[in-house]
Amino acid sequence: MYNYIITTDDFSAGMNKIDEIRKSINLELDEIAYDLEEDGIYSIIDELSTISLFDNPKLVIVKTAEKVCDASDKAINELCGIMNDIDSTNVLILFITNSVDFKNEKFQKVKRYSTSIDIKIKNIPLDKYAIKELDKDGFTIDNQSLSLLCSYCPNLSFLNQSLEVLKCYKRDNKTITDSDIKLLINKPLDDNVYQLVEAVLSKNKKDIFSCYNDLKILNIQPSFLVNMLINKFQELYNVNILSKSGSNQADIAEIFNVSPGRAYYMIKNAKSTNIKEIKENLKELNMLEVNIKSGKIDQSLGLELYFLR
Repeated sequence: MYNYIITTDDFSAGMNKIDEIRKSINLELDEIAYDLEEDGIYSIIDELSTISLFDNPKLVIVKTAEKVCDASDKAINELCGIMNDIDSTNVLILFITNSVDFKNEKFQKVKRYSTSIDIKIKNIPLDKYAIKELDKDGFTIDNQSLSLLCSYCPNLSFLNQSLEVLKCYKRDNKTITDSDIKLLINKPLDDNVYQLVEAVLSKNKKDIFSCYNDLKILNIQPSFLVNMLINKFQELYNVNILSKSGSNQADIAEIFNVSPGRAYYMIKNAKSTNIKEIKENLKELNMLEVNIKSGKIDQSLGLELYFLR
């Protein structure tokens, strides 16, 4: 029997790996999907124990498989007994997209009979993936637009959705540009906050309140926005220091667990920012956060006074 444990922080990346496994097994398989949280471990045990209607081997995909840690010892022993059947041509894939206790004794026991595959989004080059997907259908994109697209996409799932939208819109001339991306793809909330940070640093009151109003439309609470601004200014400070110490784009992507496209813009913003101004804004925002939490000032009024300073 073929057994796999796939752990991933991105659903699409994990499903792509399942597709690879499916294609690598040169057999006609009956595919069945379960959710361990809803179906329970004995549903999987029963499925693997019974012969399929057409006598084909089975591909059993089990989502939320981290729940094996909650199963009884008896159930785990039965499952492992089936997984250890060397005469079976069934395929079992335990699919985990949430946190799991890797040291858990039951998980370790199941892992002993499996091939473990760990997929992290930070290790997936989104730019290369995007080019490959676009090339398949004859689309082109320049490097600058590619970096912009990847910076808008926090994960592979979002990138796949974005590519489908862009392909549909540009099906005639098949050349994707910056303007297409800005028109069709929603910027992540982080990008709106980055834009606000840039406006604050340039002291452009018109841009500041334009960004602020856009964020209010998204129902972002002022106190939450203060916290996000602190995080982004702290990030700017950290990236500034790291860049000066020799860290490159790949290093920043690794440290902050972001895509290379996002890392490119983080470095670009940090290098164009005066570190003294970053410190001053951090000091004011931290004080504002304390005053809001202690009730000394209304959150909306406090944030607007900060913008007007």
